[in-house]
Amino acid sequence: MALDEKNKGFLFMYFNSEKDFVYFANLNDTNSCKIVLTTENNSDTIVKIEFEFEYIESKKKELIQFYTIENEPINQVCLYEDHQLAKQWRKII
Repeated sequence: MALDEKNKGFLFMYFNSEKDFVYFANLNDTNSCKIVLTTENNSDTIVKIEFEFEYIESKKKELIQFYTIENEPINQVCLYEDHQLAKQWRKII
């Protein structure tokens, strides 16, 4: 993850999955950014963490996957750290 403060951009690159993923958000075009947590059925176990960007003009919302249990070889070892990191980046954005 990287932030371009001058041009107000957020860059997210993920290279740990079977398919590489790169996402760039022009923060001048976004209205908000939230963290969305998805839990297992009837439990508090988090299985996915996503950033949700809402765009100003279109009101369109786009979800960018930050963490998923499927990409975690040992279930949820990094969940706490990734959740805290997502919160920190959400504040920066």
